[in-house]
Amino acid sequence: MNQQKPRLLFICPTVAAYIGGTETVVSQFCHRLKDQAQLTLLSGDPGTGHQRLIALDGVELLTLPFVARDSRLNHVLSKILMTSRFKIESYSFFRALKQSGMDLSRYDYIVTFYEADAYLLSKRYPALRARFRHFLPGVSMRGFFRQVPPRDVFYLGYRAAEKTKRKWGLDIASLPLGVDDGFFPASPPPYPSDKRLLYIGRLDGSKNVAWLAEFFTQSGLAQQGYQLDIVGDGPLLEGLLAKYGSSPSLTFHGRKRQEEVVGLLRHAFLLLHPTDLESFGLTILEGMAAGVPVLTHELDSIKIWAKDHPRYPAHLDAAAWRSEILKFEQSAYWRAVSASSLEYAKSFTWDRVAAQVLQLITHR
Repeated sequence: MNQQKPRLLFICPTVAAYIGGTETVVSQFCHRLKDQAQLTLLSGDPGTGHQRLIALDGVELLTLPFVARDSRLNHVLSKILMTSRFKIESYSFFRALKQSGMDLSRYDYIVTFYEADAYLLSKRYPALRARFRHFLPGVSMRGFFRQVPPRDVFYLGYRAAEKTKRKWGLDIASLPLGVDDGFFPASPPPYPSDKRLLYIGRLDGSKNVAWLAEFFTQSGLAQQGYQLDIVGDGPLLEGLLAKYGSSPSLTFHGRKRQEEVVGLLRHAFLLLHPTDLESFGLTILEGMAAGVPVLTHELDSIKIWAKDHPRYPAHLDAAAWRSEILKFEQSAYWRAVSASSLEYAKSFTWDRVAAQVLQLITHR
């Protein structure tokens, strides 16, 4: 470990094929740290028919076959084994890692970003534990901290620390997230000419995206010229397409690269994010940075950092959401919220967060 640049291995099975907060975080860390370390990113192979969503110069990308969370086999196994799709994904990935014969000892530090990955790495490679660091959205597994030393764990976001303190009596440090420079517009965005509502994120139950689609179709907003764009992939996509795919005012865009997401934000009227579960709320920060007013639910993990810059209509209250959306038809109101959100987002940078992470990795 005497060389000038540390040899880092980032393990994130989903980063090559999914859109989500954790995957965005890992991509940003790779981009910010690749010149300060010899960086290898180990991910699951997205498989035939899936677009690879990450391409980084200066980072070695390795992939392994695995049973991805949205695959049919994963769904079958989760029912048979009565366990989560995320755990099946991680176990299949670490089985492939063992079969690959990959020598982890050649890395100075090995970093994970999901709790099942952290648990399995510590359990299956105990001789290398001193090299492990885990940057996680939270911990829920029973016995996790009996396998993984708490001093090696750091939380990305603010939801999990209080729970960990209450449940296990442990103090785990929390870090904020950052926003990429590409989200910031060159000049303050003008009041949009189109009423395009935008959702970005994983299509699962915790995000209430099915509620959002139903709310939109029943709200009468389409008849008033509004469109709803839904960006992302997940277990609800097939059902949503079957139910709403023929709607002329509702568009499902599937997975998109960051530059494509930025393009959609440039033309958005509002970002709608009716989530029930966030460790931080990176999508919200990205919308604010683009100068797009955000509507979301008033979760402690969001309000602790976003304060009153988003608008917080009542939880899954269709009348409240519709009323809040219509307020933005006042151009002065839209411009005021856009400007304050954009200015506030400038205080969150990936360079600052990545520097903290590298310090924690190499100087624990």
